[in-house]
Amino acid sequence: MERSSIPTAMTTSVKSPKTPIGIPFSIRERDVIKAILEFLEIRGLHITQLSLEREAGVINGAFSDDLLFLRQLILDGQWDNALDFVEPLKSVKEFDFGAFRYNVTKYKFFELLCVKLEPGPLHDNDFAVEELVECLKDLEHICPSPEDYRHLCALLTLPKLSDHEDFKNWNPSSARVECFHKVHQLCGHLLPPTGKEKDRGEESNSSNDRLTGLLAKGRFYEGCVDYCQAQAIGDKRGIEAGPMPSDLLTFRPKLGSTDLSLVCWLEMVGKEQFAMPFKQKQLELRVEHIRKPKLEAPWTETIMATPIKPGGQFPHNLVPASKLKFAEKMSQSMTMSMLPPADLTTSMFPAVPRGNPMSQSTAAGFCLGTALAEADAMAQSLLIDEMMESSQLAKTSRPDSLRGVGMVTGGMIQQNPQMIPTSSAQQITNQMMNM
Repeated sequence: MERSSIPTAMTTSVKSPKTPIGIPFSIRERDVIKAILEFLEIRGLHITQLSLEREAGVINGAFSDDLLFLRQLILDGQWDNALDFVEPLKSVKEFDFGAFRYNVTKYKFFELLCVKLEPGPLHDNDFAVEELVECLKDLEHICPSPEDYRHLCALLTLPKLSDHEDFKNWNPSSARVECFHKVHQLCGHLLPPTGKEKDRGEESNSSNDRLTGLLAKGRFYEGCVDYCQAQAIGDKRGIEAGPMPSDLLTFRPKLGSTDLSLVCWLEMVGKEQFAMPFKQKQLELRVEHIRKPKLEAPWTETIMATPIKPGGQFPHNLVPASKLKFAEKMSQSMTMSMLPPADLTTSMFPAVPRGNPMSQSTAAGFCLGTALAEADAMAQSLLIDEMMESSQLAKTSRPDSLRGVGMVTGGMIQQNPQMIPTSSAQQITNQMMNM
């Protein structure tokens, strides 16, 4: 007797009165994007994650409006505005404002340090160095321990930020996402949804690596369809292999009604078949991670760039377009340089004489002539040296090797620094002069 194959959706719809002619099945692109965003965030692909958020206008996460706004301030590099936003929470006993301020200021310091060290028109820019020193002075008073502060000071001796082991894969997007995760733990519970937000209803979000789970189940489903088909047509090879997940990228026809064959066939199976005992198998899911390449990019451009915003969408539409203080000063300086009566020989360091006016450029931080560059480097070194000399924490000790310097994360030090004698301020000055 010839064995029949799995019934198609069309034949089953005739035999089974319970099954409608068409099965309604809808997919919201918004949900798909949320699953992709979660996939990207879990795997640290934050540059792509944030770009997709902005282009699609979709954010994955159960955040209140206040948290969403704070998140966007941090992701846009609005460090000072983020501190101002949580100012009303300072009086709340449960809120550790010191830890919040420390994390935000520390990640701001990393970006300023990147701007200072990275080759380009803003390398050793006067305004950037001035704000960097202000940031470091602030950190001196809010670091959890003197060791934390000394580790941050030691980063000034790096030729470039990526030379440090903990920063070899650093980029502004990943650092900002990491910063938000840290401050979210500090204030997330203090910024709950308001009554109006609850009335809007809770929107579903992707969690537990939903995209990977759906892909795995989809492959299992295709494998089960293939196995049932093999049983129906007597394919010994397919029967002996058993239900095997399909290959993810194997060519298959476009999704259609025939893909419902297994579902329709199950509706025709007797109830006694579903009561049969079976042995549960264990799922051994193994994800082969890609080896991410080391990115080479002028991160200063990313830090300074005005981010793309989906028009009219919260929270992007309410985030101010302000820049870092040194960028605003630089813009003002460039504007003044365009005016005919402006004196281009002035500087933020009045004690340093400017060279020939031809050495001035509209590109901030760029100049011609080694004498002027040496003068700027000397002024910057004096500025940092003065800050170091006035700091009791910076005088005591400093790591002897850059390899021994651990990145400060959450107040914990990954490596124990070696202690060396006091002349630390002069060491930093000399090393910066040789950069």
